[in-house]
Amino acid sequence: MSSPSPSSKSSSLSSFRICTYNVLAQCYVKSEWFSWTKPKSLLKWKTRREHLRRRLRDDELGKVDVFCLQEVDEFENEWKEFIENELNMGVFYKRRTQKSNDKKDGSLVCWNKEKFELLDTLGVEFNEVTKTLDLDIKEVEGFEEEEKREYERDCVAACVMLLHKASNVPITCVSTHLYWDPAKALVKLKQAEYLREEIERWSQTKGNILIGGDFNSLATSDVYKSMVENDYVSLMRDNETGREPEYTNVTPSFTETIDYIFSSKNWIEKVTHRGKVKNRDLLFDGCPCEGEPSDHLPIYCDIELKKAAAN
Repeated sequence: MSSPSPSSKSSSLSSFRICTYNVLAQCYVKSEWFSWTKPKSLLKWKTRREHLRRRLRDDELGKVDVFCLQEVDEFENEWKEFIENELNMGVFYKRRTQKSNDKKDGSLVCWNKEKFELLDTLGVEFNEVTKTLDLDIKEVEGFEEEEKREYERDCVAACVMLLHKASNVPITCVSTHLYWDPAKALVKLKQAEYLREEIERWSQTKGNILIGGDFNSLATSDVYKSMVENDYVSLMRDNETGREPEYTNVTPSFTETIDYIFSSKNWIEKVTHRGKVKNRDLLFDGCPCEGEPSDHLPIYCDIELKKAAAN
């Protein structure tokens, strides 16, 4: 399949398509961890690489103007040239830190260079959240260091400030991946809070912000509530039903929505289209599977800027 030309992206000057997608880093792929995936050749990196590249250029994702990707490993060797030369997009990548383990995946944002101009970049390291914690309890020897280690999970976010050329509007786009463990809800909440603070400090505004990512949190979680209660809206949430997509992470034991696209308020006119996730019966026993090379599904939407923002 050929690369999408700029004209094949979302066509309206005031609109663009954004997608978030956890592509499943190969460093997390072991056959025993994905026992339901058959044939096992679907888990091999060469196979997954071709399927991921094909997925990113298909009829849905081939029209995306801004990608927020997570669990990207081997960026320089496997992703950079593909994004820049085949997708014809600009890219900024932030690799995870390595205090808790030696995994080298990270998050990235890439953008349609015909529609956007890069203004600035920022890499956020969530280990820095320890500097914001109240660690005054000293009764237990070593408590402070133990508490710090609880929050040092090496998660990161990649942030870019883009100028939307047609409207001359600066937009902050973020790709993030919060900690995975369901038992560490407070860690994830602190990461979400720190991310908002850093983005708003860096961009010097609470406006024109888009955050796509794997939040590893249900829509009933404190993480989700904290985003909504701090003036962010979920762009994939259906206006009529009030529901998120039925699922974004699909395995035999866990099929739920944990990936979101959040936006700050009052600068988007409307969401003109929301992509639909595949029917569950097309996903076999779980993902990765034929047609879906990650255990997550991509979610995307088309957004139209308010006229005031676009002038």
